Amino acid sequence: MRKLIVPLMIAAVVSLGAASMKAYVSYDKNADFAAIETFDYFPTIETSVEDSAPPVHEMMKLLIIKRFQDGGLKRVKDNPDVYVTYHTDENEAMRMNTTLHLYHMSAGWWWSPYWGSGMDVASYTRGTLIVDVWNPKTEELIWRGATVGVVPEDPSPAKAQKTIEKALNLMAKEFRKMRKKE
Repeated sequence: MRKLIVPLMIAAVVSLGAASMKAYVSYDKNADFAAIETFDYFPTIETSVEDSAPPVHEMMKLLIIKRFQDGGLKRVKDNPDVYVTYHTDENEAMRMNTTLHLYHMSAGWWWSPYWGSGMDVASYTRGTLIVDVWNPKTEELIWRGATVGVVPEDPSPAKAQKTIEKALNLMAKEFRKMRKKE
């Protein structure tokens, strides 16, 4: 029974994580976002997945470039207004799930054959995707978007792309808001 509960719990956590994904944004309040017209992608090997998963890296790079182009920015190789890059990180996390059974009454601190509760503990991988935008002239970070979500144990390429696209869409929406404020 325990072998069945843990995969079901992990599936529930993955669904919950994808459904509740949110973008967190930090930015330089003095930066003129309306003046940004051009960008270029800047590689960061240390915190990307370029070495560990080259196809995923290429997909993320192309999706980031597309989001910025869709937002009205032009990609140029020489003297861009901003550089854009991404960073990833993952760590193990634990989730406890308490379930009530039988009469759906709390067990309290005593035992009874009619009352009971159970608790299952599951570990999962929590992934973070960060997109940075910085000014190449001052070498200062002007905008950072981040999303945190559950990384499926064995995602299909299509599912991975869909999750990455959702995270990048949330961040792109926040970046476009910054450009419209000015």
